[in-house]
Amino acid sequence: MNRRNFLKGLGLSSAGVGLGAVGLRSPLASAGETEAPRRLLVISHCHGWPYDGWKLRPTGLSEDTPWEVDLNAASLAELSAPLAELYDHRSRMIALDGLSLTSAEVDAEGNRHDKGWVHAWTGNNADFTGTDTRAQSASIDQIIAAQIARSDRLPSLELAIDGGLEPGRPIAYGANGLQLPQLNTADLAWQRMFGPSQGDATLAARQRGVLDYAYAEYQVAKNSLTQTARARLNAHFELLWGLGDRIEGMASLACAEAPGLFGTLTGYDARFDAFTDLITTAFSCDITRVITLSLGELPTAAFGADHITDDVHKGLAHEIYNDPLKHAAMEDYLTLHAAQVARLLSALAAMPDVDGRSVLDNTLVVWGSELANGWHGYQHYCATVFGGGWAFNPGRYVYMPHETPAQLLVPASINSGGYSDTAGRPHQHLLVSMAQAMGVDVNHVGLEDFQGQTGTRVECHGPLPELTHVT
Repeated sequence: MNRRNFLKGLGLSSAGVGLGAVGLRSPLASAGETEAPRRLLVISHCHGWPYDGWKLRPTGLSEDTPWEVDLNAASLAELSAPLAELYDHRSRMIALDGLSLTSAEVDAEGNRHDKGWVHAWTGNNADFTGTDTRAQSASIDQIIAAQIARSDRLPSLELAIDGGLEPGRPIAYGANGLQLPQLNTADLAWQRMFGPSQGDATLAARQRGVLDYAYAEYQVAKNSLTQTARARLNAHFELLWGLGDRIEGMASLACAEAPGLFGTLTGYDARFDAFTDLITTAFSCDITRVITLSLGELPTAAFGADHITDDVHKGLAHEIYNDPLKHAAMEDYLTLHAAQVARLLSALAAMPDVDGRSVLDNTLVVWGSELANGWHGYQHYCATVFGGGWAFNPGRYVYMPHETPAQLLVPASINSGGYSDTAGRPHQHLLVSMAQAMGVDVNHVGLEDFQGQTGTRVECHGPLPELTHVT
């Protein structure tokens, strides 16, 4: 089911996604719910941002002091090409200019991509001791899922679009630091979401019966166990009971907005739009409240750079400071992703929620990346936030000067010494803001602080104040 058919099913065309003419009721409303849940969507792409093609620099504003632009009052022509693709969503957007992946720079030696995607979403150091790179704590999506997930539905959904020569990066990590498996086709995601409700109606009851039987056996035997053994088994049965709740809940799922199976989808855009349909459905039917979408590499033909190379990574991203043509190609790469994200936001905005608003109004969407730029840099981390209006003050481009006492690897064209003199605000502050906005009572995510190359301690705890007030 492509996006055009999905929107047609909602009574919308792809040209207009306003809620005024929509006659749908939210599936949650049909189930008798009266309060809309809050939801989180994390989007992460490969190779970072070509900063000079993303940033805004209004005339007369200094880079030495903080400032912001009111996006609601900005014209389309005033925005950079990537941000212009998001113009229709500017009232819900906060573009953050002034963060860095500073902690990744001072982490142990290792692949800068791996360090970047681990730090970006866990705020913590990478662990290179295993076959696959691990994290040293849970990613932000899992921290939030533990707080807001329904016990009878999926705690989270991990999606990835594999494309070009690079798959979607592993960005979701459990509390044990292991990568969570990602579903990389729409049909795999469909089976995860709707498969249990399409099978034998008695299967869930039989599965729950097995759990009941095992628990009854444990009750008989528990008095002969040591206190430690009882505690371990109690913890084990708590996990099994949660699994039983999800088995029953997913088996009894009723979702009128469910799309059909998609089949083989060859184009990147087609796969993105299929995931758009599924994400919108997952949120509107309360199948899950937390989703991560990892965007694998776009093929060069998709953004008109196939005449240069077929290798985005080494052919374009690594060369943005050496060849203006390749920098421009990576700007086109980012602009295409921005257009895709805009379509996803429009679909969420078109879906009515139980409270009469839209699903997007009750969702926090955070778009980030594994790097600040494809040169393997961590300097300009241009995260963009949408929604979250219950906690944040949207409709702004926020500039924060780089004043953190830490150095970041940069090309000689930026600093002949090979490192910047200072860094941007540690991105962990954004992760803390995300957690607090979703009701998690924490003051740090990942590292609380770290030591910069000059020996100065850099603090990472606390939220990012610029998200909640006008500077």
